[in-house]
Amino acid sequence: MPLYTNRNLSNHSQLVVWEINESPDWFLAELKLDDDEVKKYNGFRTDQRRVHWLAYRYVLKNIVGKGTEIRVRYDQHSKPFIDLPDYHISVSHSGKFATVIISNKYQVGIDIEQIHPRLHKVAEKFMSYEEAGHEMETLTTEHLCLHWCAKEALYKLFGERKLDFREHIRIMEPPTGHEGLFKGMIMQEGMEHHYHLYSEKVEDYFLVFAIDTPEK
Repeated sequence: MPLYTNRNLSNHSQLVVWEINESPDWFLAELKLDDDEVKKYNGFRTDQRRVHWLAYRYVLKNIVGKGTEIRVRYDQHSKPFIDLPDYHISVSHSGKFATVIISNKYQVGIDIEQIHPRLHKVAEKFMSYEEAGHEMETLTTEHLCLHWCAKEALYKLFGERKLDFREHIRIMEPPTGHEGLFKGMIMQEGMEHHYHLYSEKVEDYFLVFAIDTPEK
């Protein structure tokens, strides 16, 4: 089984990373999609998009739920949730990996992204010059990828589409070596919301997750 990581982050949160080696047909044989899910699945245009979508459902059913027929739904902001009371989830996928974080206590957000030079082309769209600290073009690809993943994780945790990555989300003091604990902030309607984040490298990818634990 291509289970890359399965660990408890605390007594309330669990992280799973799945390395995808399977075809869409393999996942379909393992899952019982309902009519709404079949319709959604058939709307995807590529096998990669299909297999990403199936992979995190498989993880939720067989790794997190241990065989339970967990259903993934989406709210008005397209934020996923499951049909288990009091549980919060976030999912992400990139390249060969699919990830899930789940908590029975706090809102969560996660993102995984392959480190790629294309981020330099869009850096000014998601990073402020205050965050950059110097000329945007001098930032390393790893630095940009960390910020992108962190902002995606916070965006998913917050769960509202009206957030702008550059204007409303700030990453403070990213960790030395780009791995470890750090903090982020969402600014909305004159209010500041502070969060803990954690980053790690998974081969040539960055994985960042946030848990909405009380911030002092």
